[in-house]
Amino acid sequence: MKPGFAVSRPFVAGILPLPAMLLGALVARAQGVSVKAFATNLVAAVLGVALAAWLARRSWGHLVRWIPGLAAMVLALHAATLLFPPLESVHRWISLGPVRLNASVITLPWALLALWGLLHQAHPGLALGLVIGIQLLHGAQPDAGQALAFLAGVLVLLGGARSLAWGWKVAGGGLAAMGAVWACARADPLEAVPHVERIVHLAADLGVPWLLAALVALGLLLLPMHQGAMRLRSARSDAAWLAWAFAAYFLGTLAVTEWGNYPVPVMGAGAGPVLGWYTALGILLCAVRSPD
Repeated sequence: MKPGFAVSRPFVAGILPLPAMLLGALVARAQGVSVKAFATNLVAAVLGVALAAWLARRSWGHLVRWIPGLAAMVLALHAATLLFPPLESVHRWISLGPVRLNASVITLPWALLALWGLLHQAHPGLALGLVIGIQLLHGAQPDAGQALAFLAGVLVLLGGARSLAWGWKVAGGGLAAMGAVWACARADPLEAVPHVERIVHLAADLGVPWLLAALVALGLLLLPMHQGAMRLRSARSDAAWLAWAFAAYFLGTLAVTEWGNYPVPVMGAGAGPVLGWYTALGILLCAVRSPD
C-alpha cells in the first residue's frame, strides 16, 4: 500500500477502529462482562462511517464556512450537559432515551476545527473566547480528562498559527491551561467501570500478548491523523496543523486514562468516543481531498 493509504482509501480508514472494538469486547468477555455492553460501539461505528463518508464528500471551503455555527454548536452542547440529571454530581452527558452520550468526546473534534478556522481567519478574540468557554464548561461538569486532552490540541493549533502574535498564543495557552487546572481541582467522585475506563488494564491482566494487541489496536486510531498531516503538509496546507491537533487530542484522551477514571476511546464500551473518532476522520478526509 502506498504511503497515506489510510486517508486515500476511506474504506481502509473506516475499518481501523474495528480491531480495538473487537479486542475490547473479547477482553471484557474474558473478564466476565457481556459483549452486549459493546453494542453501542457497533451502532456508533455504523453512524460514524456514514458521517465520515458524508463529510468526505463536502468541499473544504464549504466546511470552513460553517466555523461560526460549529463554535456555537459546541458551546451549546457542552452547556446542555448541565441541564441533564448528573451521575454522582458529575454532568458530562446528554441523554437520548436510555443512551447517555459524553458531549466532549463527540464535539471536541468540531471544536478543534472551529478553533483552527477562527485562527486561520484571523479572529483571535473569538478563538480565545471559544477556548475559555469550553474549558469553563469542562470545569463546571467537571471533566478534567477532556480538559487536558483539549489543552493538548489547543497548544498545537496555537503553535502552528503562523500569523498569530505571540501575545495571543501565550494568552490562549495560559487560559486553556488554567481551565484544565481548575477542572482537575474539582471533585470527581465517579468510580471506574472496568470495561470502560480500565479496559487496557484488563487486557494486561490476560497477559503480555493481549496488552501488545491492545496497544497496536489503539495505535491504529492515530494512523489517519499522522498520514493526514503528512499529506496536507506536502500540499502546503495549513490544515496539516489541524491533523496534528487531532493526534495530540486523541493521544491526550488515551493518556488521561492512566491518570484518572476516564473512558478509553473506542476500545472501552461507549458510543461517544467512537462517534468522536469518526468525526475527526471525516474532517481529515474532507481536508485531504480539497485542502484549500
